[in-house]
Amino acid sequence: MQDRGRTGYSRWGVPASGAADRESARAANWLAGNDESAALLEVTLGSAEFSVGAACRVGIAGAPAAVTVNGAEVARTTTLALRAGDRIAIGPAREGLRVYVAVGGGIDVAPVLGSRATLSACAMGGFRGRRLAAGDVLPRGVAAEAGTRALSGDADPLVLRDEARVVAGPQFDLFSVSAREAFFGGRFRVSPRSDRRGLRLEGAAVAPIRGDIDPEGVVVGTIQVPAGGEPIVLMPDGPVTGGYPKIATVIRADLPVLGQWRPGQAVGFREVTREEAIAAWKEREEAWRRHIEAARSI
Repeated sequence: MQDRGRTGYSRWGVPASGAADRESARAANWLAGNDESAALLEVTLGSAEFSVGAACRVGIAGAPAAVTVNGAEVARTTTLALRAGDRIAIGPAREGLRVYVAVGGGIDVAPVLGSRATLSACAMGGFRGRRLAAGDVLPRGVAAEAGTRALSGDADPLVLRDEARVVAGPQFDLFSVSAREAFFGGRFRVSPRSDRRGLRLEGAAVAPIRGDIDPEGVVVGTIQVPAGGEPIVLMPDGPVTGGYPKIATVIRADLPVLGQWRPGQAVGFREVTREEAIAAWKEREEAWRRHIEAARSI
C-alpha cells in the first residue's frame, strides 16, 4: 500500500516512502474518483488478484498488463465499475515494473506520521506494516460522487523510457573526466539486487577519486557511487543520509521513470541544466492540468 509519502520526517531518519511511480499512481486515483493523495495498491511485476466486497469504482494505471474482471479482459484506461463479488486480476507486466490499483474512497487504514504508505523495513504504515498476503481484507473510505473517467492516449503519464535526465550532483568534481564519460556515455543494467530502497546499476565502473565523504542529506533520485564504482540510485524507501560521493540527481519530472525500471533492463542518463529540470516539471504538471480540464468539459 502506498500514497504520496511522508514529508518532514527525514530529520529523524524516516524515509519518504510513497509510490515509486507517482504519476501512474495519480492517474489510477483519478480514474477511481479519488484525490491524488489517496492510498492505493502498488503491484510489482503484476500477477495479483482481488475480490470486491461492495460495489465500487476502480482505477488502474502503470506498467502494461492484462486486466480481467471475472475472467474477461477489460480496458485499463477507463474507470471500472465493479459489483460485490467481482474478482479483478492483474496479469504479469509486459513492460515496466509496477501497476497501481486504486479503489473509490481510497484504502482507509490509520495513517502513520501523516501517511498510509508502507515502509516494510520498519514495519510502518500500510496494512500492518507489511506487504499484502492472501486473505487480507482492506477497509475502504467513503467515495466521492464521480462518473466514469477515461485517460486519453496522450494523457497516460507512463513513459517507458530507458533514459533518465539528471543534474550534476554535489560531489561531481570528485569524479574524473573518464568516470564522467563512463557515466553519461555508457549503459548500465539494473541489478536484481535492486528494491524500493535503491536501484543498483551494473556496468562500467564509475569510481570516484575518493570513496567516502562525511554523511550528508540525500533525496529520492540521488545517485551515489561507492568506491567499487557501481552507482546506486536512491528510491522512496532509501536512506535519508549518504556517505558516498554523489555524481548526479535524477530530476523530479523523471522520478516516475525510475519506478518502472525492472531488473535486467539496460538504462542510461542524460545531463540537463537546473533550468531545464524546472521546465520539464512545469511541462508535466501543465499537461496533466490540461487533461483534467478537458475531461471535466466532456
